[in-house]
Amino acid sequence: MMNMRSSPAISVVMPLYNKARYVEQAIASVLSGNALVHELIVVDDGSTDEGPQLVAAVDDPRIRLIRQRNQGVSAARNHGIREATGDYIAFLDADDYWMPGYIQEIAALIRAYPDCGMFATRYVLFDEEGHTELAPVRALKSSQPQQRITRFFEAWAKGNFFFTSSVVVPRSIFFDHGIFFPEKENLGEDQDVWFRIAELYPVAYSMQPLAAYRTGSFPSLSKSDSGNELPPFVSRLKKRFDDNRIPLQHRRGVSQVLGTHQLNLASAFLRRNGSRHTVSLLFDRFSIQTPRFWLKIFLLSFLPKPIRLRLLEKH
Repeated sequence: MMNMRSSPAISVVMPLYNKARYVEQAIASVLSGNALVHELIVVDDGSTDEGPQLVAAVDDPRIRLIRQRNQGVSAARNHGIREATGDYIAFLDADDYWMPGYIQEIAALIRAYPDCGMFATRYVLFDEEGHTELAPVRALKSSQPQQRITRFFEAWAKGNFFFTSSVVVPRSIFFDHGIFFPEKENLGEDQDVWFRIAELYPVAYSMQPLAAYRTGSFPSLSKSDSGNELPPFVSRLKKRFDDNRIPLQHRRGVSQVLGTHQLNLASAFLRRNGSRHTVSLLFDRFSIQTPRFWLKIFLLSFLPKPIRLRLLEKH
């Protein structure tokens, strides 16, 4: 952890795979005027475009370019974590960027809430056409510019309020608790890490939107189809809940998160007309804790399929 009389040493881990079009903007957002950045570790995950060459051409001693064969974004992040020498690790995907003041705000959070396990800010969404949208924050107090979140899961159940490129974690947490990004998974692998940390530590949060998330390149987590079962990161959370490994103060919030994910899966089954699976999910012990959404889904199941699909597309 940081000596409160000094500035935090922040390592930035940036996985790179065929993002030559965007990586220079991402790097500039990290290094420009950010004396608090201890190092920028770019992990090239087997890119086939000119992205690694663009990184190598940047003249800044804080940049370290590491190459590996293609293993996926989680393996790249884990590689960067193990190579990092700073006390704190920030993450930035190569097609996202930080706004001026991001690192300074994170440093302020670290000084104000040194006992926290994550330090995060609000963010904006943007696309290739230049449209931007402020990410909604439904469960936190907007009147508090900075806040310490002790009931993370109850807030998260109402909607994500940060993403991978807007969060910083003390390096020691990864190694002290063996928490790393699950490899060979492509849905919610980052949330697996946030959940495991939030079970152990409070979260420091700033309402300032200082990171930017690019949409449109890949399906977002909220709109991805997880198939016929819960995603692995949700299944692991459910197992920890069933095994009584979730701390008592988080059990209510975790049950709400699990209920939300199961209702989303029920909605997906309805789109495919899988009524038998839908009913079993709706009557699950987690789903019934969210009665308004449950009732809406249940009533939708009685509508003709064309009408049902049109309504589901709006949610």
